[in-house]
Amino acid sequence: MLLYLIITFLLLPFVDLYILVELSGRIGFLNTLTIVLATGIIGAEIIRREGRQVFRKLQASVTAEEVSRNLTEAVLLVLGGLLLLSPGLITDFIGFLCVLRPTRQRLMLRVVERAKEKMDVEVQSFRF
Repeated sequence: MLLYLIITFLLLPFVDLYILVELSGRIGFLNTLTIVLATGIIGAEIIRREGRQVFRKLQASVTAEEVSRNLTEAVLLVLGGLLLLSPGLITDFIGFLCVLRPTRQRLMLRVVERAKEKMDVEVQSFRF
C-alpha cells in the first residue's frame, strides 16, 4: 500500500503538468492560467471558512471519539488545502473533495471506521 502511495505522489505532478500543457494548447495559456488561479482563490476562501468551523468543533469536542473525528476532519482540510496550492487539475479535484464539507465528512467517516477496525483487530490479537 505504501509503495502505491509513493508511486502516486511521484507520478501525480508529471500527469498534472501534462494535462495543464495539453489544456493550454487547446484553450490557450491565459485561460489555463485563469483556471489555475481561480481554483486557488476559491479553494483558499473555502479553506478559510471551513477551517474556522472545524477549529470550533475541535475546541467543543468532549469525548475521545469526537476529538478523533474532528482531528481527522482537520487533517483532511489541511491535506485538501495543500493539494489546492499545487497547480494542476487532478490535485485541485482531489483537494476540493477534501475541502468541501459533504465529501470531507464522508471521507472522515471512512477513515475513522477503518481506524476502528484496525484497532479492534490489534486489541483482539493482544488478548491471547
